[in-house]
Amino acid sequence: MALTLFPLSFIALFAWSTAGSATGNTSDPIRAAIWLWLGGHLVPFKLSLASGFSSGALSYLPIGAAIFPWLALRSGFRRASEFLLNPRGARSFIVIWYTAIATIAAILSQSENIKPNLLLAPIYVAAIALSATINFTSPMFERFKFLGYSFLSLIGLATLLVAISMVLHFQIVKSLAIVIQPGIMGGILFTILQLLYLPNLALAALSYLFGTGFTLGLGTQISPTNIDLNSLPAIPLLGSLPTAEHPLLLISLLIPALMILGNQIAIFHRYQEFAVRQREVFKTILPLFIFLALISLFAGGTLLTQDMDPVGISWWNLLAVFAVLQSATLIIGLYIPKLIKLIKARKSEI
Repeated sequence: MALTLFPLSFIALFAWSTAGSATGNTSDPIRAAIWLWLGGHLVPFKLSLASGFSSGALSYLPIGAAIFPWLALRSGFRRASEFLLNPRGARSFIVIWYTAIATIAAILSQSENIKPNLLLAPIYVAAIALSATINFTSPMFERFKFLGYSFLSLIGLATLLVAISMVLHFQIVKSLAIVIQPGIMGGILFTILQLLYLPNLALAALSYLFGTGFTLGLGTQISPTNIDLNSLPAIPLLGSLPTAEHPLLLISLLIPALMILGNQIAIFHRYQEFAVRQREVFKTILPLFIFLALISLFAGGTLLTQDMDPVGISWWNLLAVFAVLQSATLIIGLYIPKLIKLIKARKSEI
């Protein structure tokens, strides 16, 4: 916890001393540091905005920020396991106490205008803490390696495409950067924030390539076959958004199809019995479905105001794409051949 909270406290204090505060209360940077720390765990916030605006929320948070508490927790768990010689006990100790401290911090850091979601805070923090204590090199994760590495490759490809799109739309990116004028300290922090949002943008790019698209506020939709965008927030990363329809990009659906097909062929090569093949396919694809649903949940939400709700992708977008492709692959590769065999066997009996 100290590895992430103390640096955030320093950053918040430095930004506070540079920009100033309307109240001059030194508790402001400490409270802001706790909010940044909770935001790093993807905990959503309820906001009471200035007069003239309806109440808002901040649930569209940078997925990349979660890597810092995750790495800190993993390092702490490793040292605790070596000291206690009991990984299970170390896991329970870290998850329980870390979640309790985060919950207390969320309660104490509430203000009149900004309130962390006290219901989701312990759930999200406990989930990140638990995932950081799992041994991903154990044999039980062996069957998930192909799909896991393949999906990470897809994320890398999507990030590369976002970078290429930013280069192609450099003038738009430059114009958005000029509009903000955040200053030196603000520019550094804003750049870091945009880098942490890259995983969100990469997932939106994947959803765009696969045809389901994403949203950027109320009444908007951006996909290869439809672009309905009212206005563009002054965020330079968003300069990479497409400016025209590109239906030919739907050919990229072949990539997840080949990914699922490769996994199924590997299973069919290893096992011969119908029931075993079916069971192994579901065992390998189910963790991917759960992961897609969870990460898509964090890749969409509300960005401050109701006009920027929803932003990003829906929790079911990528899950639906992979589910349809997996169903089609199973039907064609497993169930239809089995049905043909049963029909032939019945005809031979007659």
